[in-house]
Amino acid sequence: MANPHDYNAIRNAISLYCIALDTKDWPLLEKVFTKDVFAQYPFNDEPILGVDALSKRIQQRLKPVTTQHALTTQHLIIAPSSSSPTAKATTYFTGVHLGRGKWEGQQVTAYGKYVDELVCIEGDAVETEAGATGIWEISKRTVMFFGRVGEEGVMTDEE
Repeated sequence: MANPHDYNAIRNAISLYCIALDTKDWPLLEKVFTKDVFAQYPFNDEPILGVDALSKRIQQRLKPVTTQHALTTQHLIIAPSSSSPTAKATTYFTGVHLGRGKWEGQQVTAYGKYVDELVCIEGDAVETEAGATGIWEISKRTVMFFGRVGEEGVMTDEE
């Protein structure tokens, strides 16, 4: 049976991603993803391998905007294991990207979902959820857009 604290620890890991993006606190991504994460994003033609490469790519993508990410509908399944539990999560999101410079006052909003595979690693889970089995990190992420509304120009680095 899954530890009920693990559900909150997983939600916290996924939420921490949004906080990292919106505050541009890039080292937080190392607490969200495994070192060797496999990530597929609509803005990147090829999969992104590793948290360092993912962090650099996200920083580049979000450099020209201020963001606000909100998580909504979520479905979690934890697969308990005697060695290391894993989980699958589907989380709907809304990401608002606010323009700067010549794009001040304009925005583009992305509606989509994160499809994640997570692993539980040993460690003190107090930072994410006291009582959790361990620290949950995303080992695989696929991002899909349902749609984008607004001025795509805000995503360019044009002053």
